[in-house]
This record gives sequence, C-alpha cells and structure tokens, in this order.
Amino acid sequence: MQKLFYIIIAISILIIIALFVLGFMSKKGQAPGLKNGQLQACISTDNCVISEGIDDIKSSITPFSFTGNKEDFYNTLVEVIKSKGGIIVNSNSNYIATTFTSGLFGFVDDVEFRLTDDNLLHFRSASRVGRKDFGANKKRIDELKLVLEGKN
Repeated sequence: MQKLFYIIIAISILIIIALFVLGFMSKKGQAPGLKNGQLQACISTDNCVISEGIDDIKSSITPFSFTGNKEDFYNTLVEVIKSKGGIIVNSNSNYIATTFTSGLFGFVDDVEFRLTDDNLLHFRSASRVGRKDFGANKKRIDELKLVLEGKN
C-alpha cells in the first residue's frame, strides 16, 4: 500500500512539472494574424474558437454586433481587453492581437479581434499549447461579449 502511495505521488509530481513546462513553452509564439483580411481558421477545434471563416461547427461562435462609431467602439474594446487581463501585442484600426495568461501554470492564449465596417466584431481565441482547453477560450469570449454588451 505504501509503495502505491509513493507511485501516485511521483506521478503527480511529474504531471505538475509537465504542466509548468508546457506553460513555459506557451510563452513563445504569436497570434497567427490576418490572412486575406480575415482571422485565420482554427488548426485544432478542441482549443480554439472563431467567429469567421467557420468550417467546423464545433469551433464556431457568433460575432458581436456593435452600435455607434467604430472608432469609439475600438477604444471601448481596448479598455475591456485590459480590464480582463489581456495584453495587446499588435493593433491597428481594424485588428487587435492580444495574449491572456492563465494564473497557475502560466498558459498563454492568443485572442484576436477584427472589426468590420458593418459593425461586427469577430473573434479568434486559441491556446498555444495542448489539444484541449476545457472550454476556456469560449468562456473568455462569452465573458468579453457580456462586458461589451453592457458598454454598447
């Protein structure tokens, strides 16, 4: 029984170390950016959600429709991103690339936003490492949409 306990402890320690290593590895990389003026499709649908160029229903989310001036909404979006812990790494008047980092293991997710002239905000949120995100990216976008709805 004591031997089994030590095996379980050793496996647990190895798993924790592996998660920290993956968190460290996720710090390298960047958002894929735009391709032909649109957000790039998700490579894996288990750790990514996207609102444009949808080719898989599993990874699709609806874009956010905003009212008013696009420039004013852009400024509101920047404010909301920062308030939710996002770090802006690249931006122009129609596109914002951000990173969000998880608390415990430091996993980095790339979250991209594209504003259109017809008052739509498109999203792409993807984990840099791992195959599954347990719904974290969809939850993040849903939370951002909720905050933006209150400010729109």
